[in-house]
Amino acid sequence: MNLANYLTSILISLGCGIVGFFAIYKLFDWLTPELNFPVELAKGNLAVAVFLAGLFVGVGLLLGSAIK
Repeated sequence: MNLANYLTSILISLGCGIVGFFAIYKLFDWLTPELNFPVELAKGNLAVAVFLAGLFVGVGLLLGSAIK
């Protein structure tokens, strides 16, 4: 494959990853209506921060293996 194909593949994978992270975040935001993630993070709620970090790491691993 040439450089153009690699760059196209990288951009498509990056786009899928960003859309996947956004979709998962919105899904969990919708599933937990009583919990406002940005407000809790601004208050310094460490449990919410750890939850979101774990969520993003897990989704990243799943998306990374699915995109390969």
